[in-house]
Amino acid sequence: MNTAEFLQITAAIVPDRTALVCGEKRVTFEQMADRVNRLANWLQSIGAGPDRPVGAMSTNSVEFVETYYAAAKIGATFVPLNYRAKQEELSYMINTSDVFVLFTGERYLDLVSKLRPSLTGVQHFACYDKPVDGMQHFGEILASASPDEPFVDVDESKPTVLIYTSGTTSMPKGVALTYLNLSVYVTNTMSPADPSEEAEVTLLSVPIFHVAGVTPIMSSVWGGRTLVILPQFDPELWLKAVQGEKVTHSFVVPTMLKRIMEHPDFDKHDLSSLKLITYGAAPMPYEVVSKAVDVFSCGLMNAYGQTESTSTMTFLGPEDHQIPREPGPEREKKLNRLRSVGRGMDDVVIAIMDPDNGVLPEGEEGEICVMGPRIMAEYHKQQEATAAAIQDGWLHTGDVGYLDDEGYLFITGRKKDLIIRGGENISTGEIEAVLEEHDAVDEAAVIGVPDVEWGEVVKAVIVPRPGTTLDPDALNAYVKQRLASYKAPQYYAVVSELPRNPMGKVLKTELRKSHGQPQNDL
Repeated sequence: MNTAEFLQITAAIVPDRTALVCGEKRVTFEQMADRVNRLANWLQSIGAGPDRPVGAMSTNSVEFVETYYAAAKIGATFVPLNYRAKQEELSYMINTSDVFVLFTGERYLDLVSKLRPSLTGVQHFACYDKPVDGMQHFGEILASASPDEPFVDVDESKPTVLIYTSGTTSMPKGVALTYLNLSVYVTNTMSPADPSEEAEVTLLSVPIFHVAGVTPIMSSVWGGRTLVILPQFDPELWLKAVQGEKVTHSFVVPTMLKRIMEHPDFDKHDLSSLKLITYGAAPMPYEVVSKAVDVFSCGLMNAYGQTESTSTMTFLGPEDHQIPREPGPEREKKLNRLRSVGRGMDDVVIAIMDPDNGVLPEGEEGEICVMGPRIMAEYHKQQEATAAAIQDGWLHTGDVGYLDDEGYLFITGRKKDLIIRGGENISTGEIEAVLEEHDAVDEAAVIGVPDVEWGEVVKAVIVPRPGTTLDPDALNAYVKQRLASYKAPQYYAVVSELPRNPMGKVLKTELRKSHGQPQNDL
């Protein structure tokens, strides 16, 4: 199935329903279908299509979403670019993906101007917001192009979107997700538009260059939902959008959820329209999710996935977030389950594997692997990396964890994050989780540092809670009460904030550069 058909079908069923909202701009499904046809015809007229991808570098917008659908209609791979990347990374992404036409937002015109001499394959440039010399203007394209439906026979095994990973240790890798990958994900997780039901409203507040931003622009259209678009995340704008647009569903990363709950005007906003907040993309501190259970009256869902798995692999549903108030075994079990990422989706199989790719029994820790129809096609132009990631049909995620006796998945760290102390493997995630439960710790990140005797030892980088004083001895005693003594940090560092990528994941590479020495940095 061509994912562009999501829009065709929904526009036929609920043409007058609002499809997209961004600021003052509102577009119905019928209008969106017309605009997408015009853009697709223009793209086709300049030669874009299969093997001639369409790139975009912009904050989230109506035009950005429409560009994806226009590209999909003509079989052109869509390449949403991370505008926060370094210039050399952007040149690499644009050139290796063979972008043929590049759209940009006004904010990034200077950046594109600096990049332009190095962009050897880009033949056409366009600006979303205003006329610019040497570029086509989006508005003029729509005004002049044909509204006729373009017909292209699209191979569903070909990539519809190429999403570049953050590249924290090397140049970014392009994850090729096919029409089939995304069609399976969307149709398995969302019912089609129903004209007899009141439209639900999805709030998009993560960047479209991330898989958690790509999937909502498809799911909401297929489901006939109104998609409210925030150009960039801001807690106040998020709260205002929920109240003003009667948002029913939203995805956030843990740092976003924390900032929303900590906003001084949180209690002044009407959030009663919310039905479900999904969170994921980075580990969720136990204290944050516990607080969210108390302050939000809507359902909460933890979604664990990767770009390579076309988003969600497992989920911890709303019922798992309903904690009995009476003390007892059931309450303790559910509280512990909040530390998990739930159970596998129906269309994937989850396994925990040892270094020899043997499947481990429940309770044993190993690499999290997944199999199913949503596994990426490849890392673009990286055969060795693809072969390492996909073995015998299993995607090796690089994450480490275990399954409990009811199939709940607990993540304990990253395979590359393992600290090997005197032959003992230590997962950093479990130490971080324990430290973040301490009253003096707001956030914690754990790394390994070299040691003459043990090879590696544990170092914790701490963001202290305001008004508290860090006592390493007290922290170590706290950790040793809950974990094996050899897992207690030998060294500590204190920082005002942890370095993170745009989706909230801690950049351990940066921490190793700044705090990778075997010493206390207090």
